[in-house]
Amino acid sequence: MISNELTNYPVIFIHGIAGTLKDWESTIKQISSDQYFDIRYLEKNKVYNNYYGEKVKQWFWNASYYTNSILEESINGNLGLYALRLKNIINLIKQITGHQKFVIIAHSMGGLVARKYMTLSQSNWDSVHKLLTVATPNLGIAISIDLIQQLRDLKRNSKFIEKLTKKWEEFYKNSDYKKWGVIGGINTKAGYSTKNDPNATDSAGIGYVEISSSIPYDEWKDAIDENIEKESFDTTNFGFRLAVKANHVEILENEGTIRGINWARTF
Repeated sequence: MISNELTNYPVIFIHGIAGTLKDWESTIKQISSDQYFDIRYLEKNKVYNNYYGEKVKQWFWNASYYTNSILEESINGNLGLYALRLKNIINLIKQITGHQKFVIIAHSMGGLVARKYMTLSQSNWDSVHKLLTVATPNLGIAISIDLIQQLRDLKRNSKFIEKLTKKWEEFYKNSDYKKWGVIGGINTKAGYSTKNDPNATDSAGIGYVEISSSIPYDEWKDAIDENIEKESFDTTNFGFRLAVKANHVEILENEGTIRGINWARTF
């Protein structure tokens, strides 16, 4: 039974690789009649936010795990580090809002950062009411340039991906409910087919995100073909599952993504 009752948990939006706070802005404005707040990691556990005591009915946070230094991210940035930065961000959100549970909506690499954060401890896992990953390479990407660590982490069969998958499955099998929702995109404008092709991608710049990676565990097979753009609930592995016709950027504002966010906000 899928509930339509909305939670009042804070909703945290997280961008992907090379992303900024602008990535989710339009989508947040579509779903929020209330004000939303920016929050980002600065340095040495310092976190910036622009909340100044406003009264809100529903908390929406637009978060970034990047510092302002492109050089620092190029040299030192990696997904494990970003998960620790996300922990600092979330701890501050908990302090400000008084809520101990929240919802995460994550795009692309941000989904891996969020999943890593959740597997750092049982407390972290329990604090996430639901997670929606949008165009996230959950199995990694087949093409990645070994220039910087975050790209090495993203490679299919990387140590990061292998360790995360193992740890995630340990937590997930003991979870009371399926708190993970997935949305994958296929860029049909680039000629990719929605007919039984695991290598169909969303044209995601460096390292294309294949549908078999954004919707893993072979559930991509049931999400495409005649089911493309039709959401499914409480599947074998996911609380929400959807494949849409969209590229890696378009998917941020896709109507299906809005439906996924609505699922994540319900009990």
